[in-house]
Amino acid sequence: MSNLFKTLKSLIKNSKPNYSVFTKKEEQYLSKSVDLIDLERRQKEIDNRFIRRF
Repeated sequence: MSNLFKTLKSLIKNSKPNYSVFTKKEEQYLSKSVDLIDLERRQKEIDNRFIRRF
């Protein structure tokens, strides 16, 4: 079981730099929203993309 946690920990550490790139892109995408409804729609799209990755 500890090998599994070590593997997950290393996976998370290795993916963190890439995470910041996604975060910046998502923030830029959200900042282009026109109103609250558009912002909510965009946030749902981002959430759906995140779910599809896994």
